[in-house]
Amino acid sequence: MTSFILASIISLSSSVATSPQDSVITSKVVHNLSLTAGSDYIASSVTDELRIPVAEDERIFSHSALPVSFRYSFSFNNPKIRNYYPGGYQGIAAGVLNIGALSREGVHRASKNIGYPILAYIFQGAPFCRLSRNVTLDYEWNFGAALGWKPYGLDNYRFNLTVGSRVNAYLNLSLLLNWKIADDIAFFGGLAVSHFSNGNTSWPNPGVNSLGLRLGVILSLNPHHGNFQPASPDTLHKKRPEFDISLWGASRKRVYKGGPEPVLLKGHFACAGISFAPMWHLNPWWRLGGAADIQWDESSNLRKHYVSGSNSDDITFTRPGVASQISWGLSAHGELQMPVFAVNIGIGYNLIAPLENRGSYQNITLKTYILPSLFINVGYQLRNFHQQANLMLGLGLTL
Repeated sequence: MTSFILASIISLSSSVATSPQDSVITSKVVHNLSLTAGSDYIASSVTDELRIPVAEDERIFSHSALPVSFRYSFSFNNPKIRNYYPGGYQGIAAGVLNIGALSREGVHRASKNIGYPILAYIFQGAPFCRLSRNVTLDYEWNFGAALGWKPYGLDNYRFNLTVGSRVNAYLNLSLLLNWKIADDIAFFGGLAVSHFSNGNTSWPNPGVNSLGLRLGVILSLNPHHGNFQPASPDTLHKKRPEFDISLWGASRKRVYKGGPEPVLLKGHFACAGISFAPMWHLNPWWRLGGAADIQWDESSNLRKHYVSGSNSDDITFTRPGVASQISWGLSAHGELQMPVFAVNIGIGYNLIAPLENRGSYQNITLKTYILPSLFINVGYQLRNFHQQANLMLGLGLTL
């Protein structure tokens, strides 16, 4: 996660407009500063996978949070890019998440039991509907890290079955109404959905989910004048096939369910994968396609290798063969492409897989293009739409 954020900051600060389809190098950018604040409702995120008998009212002690962020963003002041992506922006941000913000008691209990998270993230957004000359409806995503959580432990287990590590991934999707009152000032507000999770690298990891409001103000340091409308995609973009090859690796925790009771296995297990994805450009913003996926999971196919006589306190296995831990699957993908970044969502099914990994899998991946055809990919994988699987950290190439 740290290497991803550093690489993203470098790619943003370089002012290189590397997009998946056309590379346009320009130093002409519009710089913006913004401040955003919100009020969130935190939904209870708990797990019964290990059947820990903790009452619901003790698992979540506060359902309120106040996120505040200071942000820098930029837009490419290049006619071709502005015609492709009018109003698009991207940037970096830092902030805090004040849990239990509606009461002094809530803040005290939150900081004592799960900490005082600090946010560091990248973001990107763009208008998708123009309501008037100065008012647009925008989407925005945030992706980064939340640091400073107090993880699950013996001193706070009654209150904290949601956070298992000090650093958690942060994901956010917002729908915002943007009102430009002058060339250099705009206000925005809307709805936001957020998720915090450690990617199954520590336990517990059901995640923290929230729904809330966002309000903010944007100050443009060197505004451009006038509104650019997108040209017809048919005149700007030629449909063509492309091929993505990506490699990834990560580590994960595993709950073994082969005995009478689920057992959290000690240590971490490696996993890795390779994907070959033919993709087709529909227009400058969307690609559709499929992929052949090969994945290896060190924690799979353990049931046949259980050492008879070992107990849940010291459960042991003989090492399975690598070939028996590989899954072979096919997946369908849709991808939103913008300058620098692309967001890819995939749904697939393992045709051949160990028992633990049979069924469907779902991926959401953020690609950061550090060169016109080379990208860093950071993603997360689920199994059967609800089981946490693993992070996906790697590199990819678009041909």
